[in-house]
Amino acid sequence: MVAHETYKAPTPAMYVACAPKGWRKIAYGISQVETAKTGDPLQLVDTVTLRVYRPANPGAALAIIHHLESIGHPVAVGAFGFKTTQYKAWHIRSINALNPCFSARFAIHLLKENLVWASGRGFVGPSALRISIAAYTVGKLTYKHGGLQYVNAVMYFAQQYKG
Repeated sequence: MVAHETYKAPTPAMYVACAPKGWRKIAYGISQVETAKTGDPLQLVDTVTLRVYRPANPGAALAIIHHLESIGHPVAVGAFGFKTTQYKAWHIRSINALNPCFSARFAIHLLKENLVWASGRGFVGPSALRISIAAYTVGKLTYKHGGLQYVNAVMYFAQQYKG
């Protein structure tokens, strides 16, 4: 008889290593901010009630996502807080958003798109990166609506990354 193994979620150090090397600090910072410093790749947040779920395995996470979507509640999924309302636009599915390596790579892909957007608006160097991080959470090139606080928190945690 084979013993049943329990699911072990990847640690931030494991999935941040999936991000492009030059972006790992930022990926770590985002994952720490999005998950309130837990780095939990299965964390779910009901964006209507702000209730946080930390299911034990991907199957349980999918069940929660499907239930919340069925009652009209968008969900922020995983260590990078991907919103289920944006999945169709991004051409991803819940199971992909729960995959921590996919999420790390996709989060950086989104930041790179934001960086191009910021550069087109005249931002350069560190200011382009900072406004791109703000846009990751706000959806616009602005520090309003919590964007500046988000950037500061991401940068704080990015400095703590040891990789």
